[in-house]
Parts: sequence; C-alpha cells; structure tokens
Amino acid sequence: MRFLAAFVLALALSAPAFAADWPLFDRDAARSGSVSDGKLSPANAGKLHPVWHVLLPSVADAAPIVVGDRLFITATDGTTFAVDTASGKLIWKFVTHGPKITTSVPAYDPATKALYVAGVDGYVHELDPATGHELRENGFPEQITLAPATEKDASSLNLANGFLYAQTSGYIGDAPPYVGHVVAIRLSDGTRHVFNTLCAHRHELIEPQTCPEQRSGMWSRAGVVVDPDPSMGGRIYAATGNGAFKPSKGDYGDSIIALSADASKLLGYATPKNYDQLDIEDQDLGSSSPALLPRQNNSSTPLMMVQGGKDRVLRLLDRAHLGGVGHALQNLELPDRLFGAPAVWTDAHGTAWIFIDLSDGVHAYRLVTANGKSRLQPAWHARVPSTREGSSVVVAGGVVFVAGASLLAALDATDGHELWLHEIGPIHWQSPSIAGAAVYCADDEGYLWKFGL
Repeated sequence: MRFLAAFVLALALSAPAFAADWPLFDRDAARSGSVSDGKLSPANAGKLHPVWHVLLPSVADAAPIVVGDRLFITATDGTTFAVDTASGKLIWKFVTHGPKITTSVPAYDPATKALYVAGVDGYVHELDPATGHELRENGFPEQITLAPATEKDASSLNLANGFLYAQTSGYIGDAPPYVGHVVAIRLSDGTRHVFNTLCAHRHELIEPQTCPEQRSGMWSRAGVVVDPDPSMGGRIYAATGNGAFKPSKGDYGDSIIALSADASKLLGYATPKNYDQLDIEDQDLGSSSPALLPRQNNSSTPLMMVQGGKDRVLRLLDRAHLGGVGHALQNLELPDRLFGAPAVWTDAHGTAWIFIDLSDGVHAYRLVTANGKSRLQPAWHARVPSTREGSSVVVAGGVVFVAGASLLAALDATDGHELWLHEIGPIHWQSPSIAGAAVYCADDEGYLWKFGL
C-alpha cells in the first residue's frame, strides 16, 4: 500500500500544471496574482469557511504554492514543507542550513516535473515534489550568492523561458557587504547568468565587498517578473533599492531594469529623477516589483507597467521604452509606502485594474485610455484593517483577497465592498494563494490555513 500511495502521488505531480493550480508566487511568471476559473465569485465568496488550520514546525513568512493535491511552502529557517491539501497533513520536509533566514517562495515547473526551493545556504535546490528528495542534476543545487550571511534571498523564485530566476538583497538594517543581483539558471544544463545591479560589468557571482559600491538590494515579494507579451521575447524586469545610480560605471540603484530572458543583457532601465534623494532618505524604489498590464491596443503605449515604492509614488511606465531617467507616463501620490505585490485583473468589459494594499487598506485603480493616452484612475478604497506595511493581494473571479492585521478578507473587485472576513494569526509578508475553490494562507504564529466552499 505504501508503494501504491507513493506511485499515485508521483503520477499526480507528473501531470502538467492545471488551471486550478497556483504553481508560482502570484500564480504566473508575470506575477498577475489573478485567476478566473469560475470557482470563486462575488456570489459565493461569503460562503467560505475554515477547512483546516495546522501548526507548521516553523514559521513561514511567505506565501504557499499549490500543485494538484499538494501545497509547498518555505519557512524562514530554510525548511520547505509539503502539505496534503485535503487534510493539512505534513507529507515531507526538506531542510537547509545557513547563517540567516529566507522569505522566498518555491516554484514548480510542469515541464521538468520539479520543485525549486531557496535555502538559507545560498543555494537554490531542485526537489522531487512527491518525496522531497533532492535532485542533484543539471548543475543543481545552484549557488546564487557567495555571501549568505549578508546577501539575502528574500524574494520569490520564478520560472519561464526555460530558466529559473532569483534575486538577492541585504538583511534588515541594510548591513553590507551586499550587492543586489539577478540570477538566471538554465534548467536544461545549469548554465548561470548573473546581472549585478552594481558593478554590472562583472557578469558572475561576486564577493560583494569587492565592488566599490554597496546595497541596491532587491527584496520585493514578487521578485523577477517575466513579460508575457510575445513581442517582448521573454524579457524580464526587476526593481532595485537604495544604492548608487551611475550607469556609466554599471550602477543601477533605485531603478527598474529590463534584461534579456537569460539575464545576460541590459535592455533598458527607468529611474526617477530624484534618485539621489531616494537613496539618501531610504526610499527604495524596489520595495515592490513591476506589475505588468495587459496589452492595450487602443493606446499609443500599448505595453505598460506599474511600479510603486517606499517613496509613496505609483508610476505608470511604457515598458517597451523605459526611457532612462524621468520618463514615467504618470505619477500618482500614494497615502503610504508600497511593500506588497500588486494584483492585475481584467474585468468582463476588458478594463484593466490594479489592486494594492497599504497600511490604510486596499486601493483599486482602473486603467483608462482616451485619444490614445492611458492613465490610472482611482476607483475605490476599502479600509480593511491592514498590517503596518500592507500585504500582497490576489484576485479570483472578481474577488480581491488580502491578508490584513490578523485576518483574511474578501472584497468585491468592482467596488471594494466586503464579501467575507475571517480571523487568522498576525501577518507580516504572508499572503494568500488560490487553488480551485480554496484559499490558503500562512500566518506569523506558524499556522497554515485552508478555507473552502
């Protein structure tokens, strides 16, 4: 019977990822945070109820991913857990050892049938999702930092274009030496490309103290974002934090950078005019990742992105032509700093929406285009009891889900009215994930929750 159970589990996980799965942070490589499979809607969200909640062996300050009947989540101590979604039972755990912590989120690749997880040892590990056994092939485990004591793998892993993507930052307190960098690992053979956002002329992992400049940490929840539009060739985007901005010397602090799919080439960058002020005042542009809007064929700038930061500004940019310094299409003042990942949703009329959570609740914006000119317009604000820094939001079938201050809430995406609310433990970087008609979320007391219809 034990062999049969293992065989059935392996068979289920070897199938391609289904529409009901949530195999990456915010579901897809573009980090839309949105799913419209008809399972959840404003009509039934109020019927959600707890299915189970279990205490994990260690706290996971992150979001889970869901594939088939298994949930995977990485704890701050570098341990990844596999949980049965039906019962909440712990199936296996994979432990790493290192000097600090991680808040990364695993990534499942249906092409390789493998699970990729970040450790506290400075490596990304490839696992068999059925058993948790490490797969030592094609170059894995892959090193993504030479300084795990000072360079943190804070952000979620991503998968696209046949590559695994990771980015690094420093730890709390901005204690150098560290240099924010993007790592792209080709899954077929383990070939690694590195883009250092400081000392960018050095295309390899570096001992951070050997770079004259420091910081430029990349610590957003969503991490590297992949462009889904076929015309963009799989390019990737990342946002950097405080650090020097001197393009002539290869330094790109407080910037949005566009890289080729393999991270070997810088394709463009966008930097606010007040980059020096951002650096001096600790106003990291890269406290959040870019949010990519769907193509707008009636706009003179059909491919756009949104970027918010600690400076309380939400920027609308032309991602096809980032333009260098000071080329935002629009700057919107926010009431507070943005730390969480935005969610992008398209309604039944084809209108694109952006949702963000700040310390004062959830804010919604509509993208409006008139005479070829696109702009974001505030749509509604819901005063959900939020965390001090806000969280990351997701959308399922026209319902916005957000983890607030010791609660999980569901809001109508069109007007923000409350559909459902349930108490959970306190929240830091945790955020919900959706799979089918179920909502999953961890909390800062170490509990993992499942809600269903």
